[in-house]
Amino acid sequence: MFEKNERMSIEESEDYGRLTDARNAALENVEVQEEVVVTPVDQIPPPLSEEEIKRRVGEGNYTNVHRNDGLNSVNS
Repeated sequence: MFEKNERMSIEESEDYGRLTDARNAALENVEVQEEVVVTPVDQIPPPLSEEEIKRRVGEGNYTNVHRNDGLNSVNS
């Protein structure tokens, strides 16, 4: 719309503000209906056993989670 070093006049600035407000107001009133996916009960897998969890995450990770001896580092 404008070059990098150009400046808007007061009228142009007000027009730009009105256009921005109108666009934002139009977007605020948009409702997006989410698609609901229903999984049949017979297709829900059974809960994992403790042994299966250990196998998937590794025994060391499993043990560390269950020890509760301090906070884990966020950046590790």
